[in-house]
Amino acid sequence: MTTQGDRYAVAAIVVQEVADGSDTTELTELASRLADEARRLLLEDRPGSNVTAAVAISDTPAPLPAAATSRGLDIDRQAHRVSVDGRPVELSYREFELLAFLAEHPGRVFSRRQLVGSVWNGADVGSRTVDVHVRRLRMKLGPYAAGIVTVRNVGYRYEPARASLGTVA
Repeated sequence: MTTQGDRYAVAAIVVQEVADGSDTTELTELASRLADEARRLLLEDRPGSNVTAAVAISDTPAPLPAAATSRGLDIDRQAHRVSVDGRPVELSYREFELLAFLAEHPGRVFSRRQLVGSVWNGADVGSRTVDVHVRRLRMKLGPYAAGIVTVRNVGYRYEPARASLGTVA
């Protein structure tokens, strides 16, 4: 329990993942309302106290989950490097972004349109651009190519458990 004059901090963190290019206006408004309500409740509890509420929104991608990298396949988003069995793999900018994006969302299927929106920032690219980049990426990943799975008539997903099977689906 705190007494008059004691200083303490209360923090609430809310994380909401949104697709690149998505409108975050509603999310920003919700976060602001939550911060205002928290401030109001704290002021009710401690009338006359100095309470500040703040909202911070980051567009920095979440770090890759531990499960997203397979044994032998290392994706370092901060250094923008990929290695296979300890050997560096040279990837183009878009190949790296495509692999990192899929690995950040293991098991989730993305349509070609969603991938263009997220990896190519919605650029006007050819209909086969994603397929060509996936093919090139698979060639460079060798035995870990199987981690990028084609879902017929839908798109692609990343399955880290399949990454070392040695077959491409």
